[in-house]
Amino acid sequence: MMYKILLLALPSLSSCSSSLYDLTLYEFKSRNRLWSTPQLGLLTIGSMLSKISHNIDYVDLNYEEIASYNVDFVFMSPTTSQALTAYDYANKLRRRGIKVFMGGSHVSMLPNEALAHADAIFIGEAEDSMESFMHDLTTNSIQSMYVSTAKPDLKKSPVPMYELARKYPYKSVPVQLSRGCPHQCNFCLSSTIYGKMIRRKDMAQVRDELTVIKKLWKNPFIFFTDDNFLVSQHDSHQVLDILEELKLEWYAFTDISIYRKQDLLHRLAPSGCRKLLIGFESLNDKNLIELNSSGFKASKRLEYKKAIHTIQQHKIGVIGSFVLGLHEDNERTFDDLYEFIIDTCIYGTNITIATPFPGTRFYNNLKKNQTLSSTWSDYDGFSLLYDLPHMTKKVFLQKYVELIHKINSKERLNRVINYFKKL
Repeated sequence: MMYKILLLALPSLSSCSSSLYDLTLYEFKSRNRLWSTPQLGLLTIGSMLSKISHNIDYVDLNYEEIASYNVDFVFMSPTTSQALTAYDYANKLRRRGIKVFMGGSHVSMLPNEALAHADAIFIGEAEDSMESFMHDLTTNSIQSMYVSTAKPDLKKSPVPMYELARKYPYKSVPVQLSRGCPHQCNFCLSSTIYGKMIRRKDMAQVRDELTVIKKLWKNPFIFFTDDNFLVSQHDSHQVLDILEELKLEWYAFTDISIYRKQDLLHRLAPSGCRKLLIGFESLNDKNLIELNSSGFKASKRLEYKKAIHTIQQHKIGVIGSFVLGLHEDNERTFDDLYEFIIDTCIYGTNITIATPFPGTRFYNNLKKNQTLSSTWSDYDGFSLLYDLPHMTKKVFLQKYVELIHKINSKERLNRVINYFKKL
């Protein structure tokens, strides 16, 4: 039987509920361009499903509504902030007799909630459980839950169906070469799902994926979604060889230790690296110890300025990721952070409000003492969802808005431009 399958990408952060996400400001415009990507999980699932159907479509609700309901199955992978939207679409689709299947981070953490709106759900990573699902689908014996109890070998993961996403004007193309991060910060949901041990695709897969992307897009900007892209020197050198050969421009997440790996660092810009996002998280030692029990983050705090200077001297922009709303934050926190941003001439920032995503240690610890909202659209990274010990919510939000506007001032932006012109 030839099934008609729809992969449905849900509205992204640009439509989040928080009034603090101000698209008139440069930093938010820049972030929106970066996050303008296809839904990688759905495209990967689509590739797996191609074993049983060649009639697979992909619709991104950021660009269009569903044009036709003439499908058999719809797959969705909502984040926490997208969950209520996903449930609303799922309920409408199921009333039309269309079967709905869901997976992803939020579904994996709250399976029973999601199952009330789906015909079946996937818990954890899908490389192993999808085989069972497809067998059950073809034998008309679908189960309600498909659980991946182990961390799958990424060598089983196929090249995503990037060709389905070419119809939309995305600004970057996501690629995931590894899963897992050794640092395991307590607010990080992907650490909860993927675990501590890093699992990788092999170099043949890397070449295949990047080659497919280059054939589909004229000048693709690659966004590596790995939690810690350059953590392994040996594997990183091999990936850089491929990137240099294919002449691709790219951006990735990594940790501060990259500035000490001089043999890697001097290769990044020639390989097409334009920016690196580094999770500095906080300038407060107590905050760093609380959010990262391994001690890695706190042990590196005094190296932050040197790391930024060293990396940017290699003509790579550093995007500093910081989280506000941690336990030790007070009014002075905002001024200290602004001074740090000005002093370092850091290329860009990713400053969010600590969000207790269900399933994380951060969420579980807060739940012991506070009542947290179950309005999932509030979990957008720009809403303060709990009380702080050292300032009121009103003061926090006022200081946050002031900081964001100072970061986006002409004075600060011109300072960064002039700094990089000298490089």
